[in-house]
Amino acid sequence: MTSVHLWTGITGAAIVATVCFDIFQTIIVPRETLRKLRIAPVLVGQVLWPTYRALVSGLKENIRIGLLEVFAPLAFLTLLAIWLIFMIGGFALILYSLGNYIRPPITEFSEAAYLAGTSVLTLGFGDMVAAVWPARIVVLVAAVLGLIFMALVVSLLFQMLSYLQQREQVVNTLMSRAGLPPSGVVLLMRYRELAIIPSLSTSFVNWESWLASILESHRSFPLLMYFRSTSSQTSWLATVGATLDAATLLLTAVDIDWIGEADLYYWMGVNMLKAIADTFDAPPTDQSAIDKEQFTQALQFLSDAGFKIRDANKTWPYFQARRSGYMRHLVPLAERFELPMHVWLPEFKTYDLKEEAKEAVAEVSATS
Repeated sequence: MTSVHLWTGITGAAIVATVCFDIFQTIIVPRETLRKLRIAPVLVGQVLWPTYRALVSGLKENIRIGLLEVFAPLAFLTLLAIWLIFMIGGFALILYSLGNYIRPPITEFSEAAYLAGTSVLTLGFGDMVAAVWPARIVVLVAAVLGLIFMALVVSLLFQMLSYLQQREQVVNTLMSRAGLPPSGVVLLMRYRELAIIPSLSTSFVNWESWLASILESHRSFPLLMYFRSTSSQTSWLATVGATLDAATLLLTAVDIDWIGEADLYYWMGVNMLKAIADTFDAPPTDQSAIDKEQFTQALQFLSDAGFKIRDANKTWPYFQARRSGYMRHLVPLAERFELPMHVWLPEFKTYDLKEEAKEAVAEVSATS
């Protein structure tokens, strides 16, 4: 074996090792992992996503949103294809360096790529045979890694779909509670008008578990950040923002006996958003503030709904400080991934759920 063939084989082995390490870090390791000098984070976060955003940025809004919705599936398929191509290419370099150990002998790289492809994909056509043990070992290793690769890809797909369904379950539930796009003010008003304010404590506990699940899954599987909600008007970030607005209003502006679960949820939300923003290098911003007039208007809506409201002038500074704690991370994340945000005060008519219920009953009676 010449020195050229030796270095060709070493290069191929290095490529295979890099791909295997990347697959191991992406699929098997259940935690935030090293992101530099790896294929998946660089390919998706630094190559595909910026390029894709630039390509769709000048299109009409509805077309642009539709194309953004298909980015995550396309990125997933592209990542799998790149992994497979690099793995086959690495084994092709190794087999090319061992060309004399193959029958018939390999004289061109295309022949080595063909044998590597049939080995990794476990096709085993038999028109090219590894006749000597070094080549046989390479072919066997390629077949074993190919089988493991396919199994891990299926596992990755099901894991991500499971986490995605868990995330979107809460998003879809909040549509009927906080409006579309969601609003923390509307959320509190609907709980009050339906006389289910005490159940907010249980809701905050459930939402806290939901945030913990997002923190774990989205740092372990960063591709989940690019999957969007079914409705183009909301997202998991919008849901987090609306529920945190509701918690912040309870903690600062609403005179209510219990605030413990709201406070625990608030700090979980702040820490979760900060951790994810740090993971994806989204620096904090100060452009998230609302003005005092909007704050006062929201308090008036809550007062009309039946809440006992504290003095707006006294609570305004505390509310500002609390809200900036999460909005400074939520805004850059929404901008980075082009996700819809929640609204503070929607363009809403009065939310009289009793009247809406009467109208719904009347419609049912008319059709029966």
